Parts: sequence; structure tokens; C-alpha cells
Amino acid sequence: MATIREFMDRLERDPWRVTHPFEASVNDANERLFACTSAAKAEAVLNEWLASNQPCLFGRSAARQGLLSHCVLFEPDLLNSDTHIRDAIQAARTEWTRRGFNGERSGFVVSAISPRLAYAKPGAILKAIAQRLCSLYLLDEVECDRVYLDDLFLQAPGHNGRVWRWRAGVNYFAANGDGRWWQDHRMPGGIAFSVNSVGHMARSGAIAKLLKDGAGVLGLDSRELPATPVDSLDKALLVAMQTIAGASQAVSGKATMLRPLAPDAAAARRCPAHFPAKLQAFDRCEYDGFYHTDYTLPTEYFDDAAERPAHVRQWSLDFTYLSDAGVNNPAGVAMGTGQVIKAPFDGPWREPSSKRERAAGELIDLAAVPRLRDALARAD
Repeated sequence: MATIREFMDRLERDPWRVTHPFEASVNDANERLFACTSAAKAEAVLNEWLASNQPCLFGRSAARQGLLSHCVLFEPDLLNSDTHIRDAIQAARTEWTRRGFNGERSGFVVSAISPRLAYAKPGAILKAIAQRLCSLYLLDEVECDRVYLDDLFLQAPGHNGRVWRWRAGVNYFAANGDGRWWQDHRMPGGIAFSVNSVGHMARSGAIAKLLKDGAGVLGLDSRELPATPVDSLDKALLVAMQTIAGASQAVSGKATMLRPLAPDAAAARRCPAHFPAKLQAFDRCEYDGFYHTDYTLPTEYFDDAAERPAHVRQWSLDFTYLSDAGVNNPAGVAMGTGQVIKAPFDGPWREPSSKRERAAGELIDLAAVPRLRDALARAD
């Protein structure tokens, strides 16, 4: 397989971009990112842009609250060996794991900052770079139109406390999307992969809220505790629906949209009464989209067409991982409430006796999870 450096030399400049320049906020962020001399400065620019311009309200909130970890790769990194790129990503990923375990981070962004990438024509070469970069991140071969997940962990406060694990989707973003029909997945600077565990954000937010409420009694400085407006899955569902409702009016209209509630819809599909009135007419379980929001690398993102091609299908997508943790919806545990992988208990290990117990958790040796083991060793 060709290396990222070899693919970079084969990129074509996007002729469409000559007559369709970047939107002002993207253009400004591009120029600032290309001038950055350190990863810390680039992270600050990215967080600033995400906090104001990211259509996903979870990502916007995470950027504002300092809940994102970053791995920034500049063009010299991309022209280095794939081993160098892999090692840089894995070091940052391990640090994200460490900070996530402590409730300090819920999202991770791998950004490849390069004018050549930002101005590249979407096509086979850019797709090959994206696949290879994602493979070096996930340490697995990555194909288009498939769901790829990463893991994040959280320990409850206290000695030897409960530990949860979440699975979270990895998604592609690119400067090339600006002005195109899928522009809700645009990102300044080049290309990027983002993972944001909403379940982790909600659980760590709930813990932080409890600690803040008792900060005086516990002798804690509440200013040092992470803060997020999302501290429950109920609020997470609200934010998810608001994100879909706020999809941008791109050149071909909205790429994702809420689904009107059927007149005879079951009560389970109706929004909670405390949700805003403007959401009450929509289904809380499913929504529609012209790209699959769970796919890491949708093939359509590498078509250079600005308007949505006629062959692009509409997908039926769902919110139920935020509202249904029943035994028939394992994603509700794996991505929503979190799966317990370590818990304090007395007496010998007992095999879970019910399907619900088995779905909710499995006790494992944390030292057997290499990335978490390395993250915890770094904390010592």
C-alpha cells in the first residue's frame, strides 16, 4: 500500500474551489492554521472555530468547555513516514484515554493540517489518504461505508471505583465539504476524524454536577471540575434532536432532517413534555439523512459534485441509543448508559443471571486493555 506521503504527491487541486471560495469563517481559520507553528496554537484555532461553527451541538459544547483532546498533524508530519504518523496519533489517543478516564475529556479530534489537503479535489486520492490516516488511528484497515468505533472509559470518584466503557462513532470531516451538499461535515485546515462519546459526556457531566454541588463540603475547587450542559441522556437526546433540526441549508437543502411524528405514533416515539414545543411534532426515535451519520467514511464525500447526486439515497437513522437501554437495543448500553467493566463487590465473582445483567456489564481486568493500561501507567 502507498504511504500517505506518496498519496500527498498525487493530490489534484480542486478547480471548483477557484470559483467557489471558502466561506469567511473557514477561510480565516485556514489561514490561521496554516500559519501555526505549534500544535497548541492549532488546537486553539480549531476549538475556537468548532465552538462557533460546528453544526453538531455536542462538538460545539465540547469545544467550548474544553472537553476535546486533539492530535494535530502538520504537513511535515504527513510527509514523514506512516510509522511517525501512527505513533503521533497513538500517543495523543492514549493521553485522551487517560483524561477521559478522569472525566476531563469526552471527544478526540485527529486533524491533518495542510493547504494541499484543504484545496484538494475530492476523489480517489483524497479518499485513499483518508482511509490510510484512519487506519493509522484505529490500527485496523478501514473501508468506506462502514461503521468504525473507538472506546472511551470513565472511573467514578473514589478509591477502586466503578469503571464504565463507551463505544463511540468515528466520523470524517474535511475543508472540501465547505459549500458542498454535505457541508455539515466541513472542518478547516484539511481533513479530520472526530469521535465524541455523548454517553461519556452525560455520565461525567452528571458526576461533575454532583461534585460541584458538594464542593464546599468536600473541600474542592469547583472551578477545576469539568462542566457541560449535557449531564443526562435526556438532555443528550434533546441536543441530538436540536442538532438535526439545525442542519445547514446547503446547496441541495438540508442533508439531515427530523422526521415528522406519525398521527398514530406510539407514546414511546413522542418527545417528553418538557422538550421545546418546536420539537413536539417530530419523532424522538428516528430521523432521516442523505448520508449515513454512523458511517466513518461515506463514499459520497469523495465525489467532487457540489450538489447532491441523484443516486444518493435517503437513510432512516435513529436516536434510540440515547433513549432505550433495553436488552433488545445493545447500543443503548454500549453508547448511551455505558457498560460497566469494573465494579467494587464483595464475595466471589458471580456469573450474571439475566440477559439484562449480561448486557449491562462484564467485569474485566483493566490491565488487559492495552491502551487503558498505558494511559493509567502514564498517570502514575
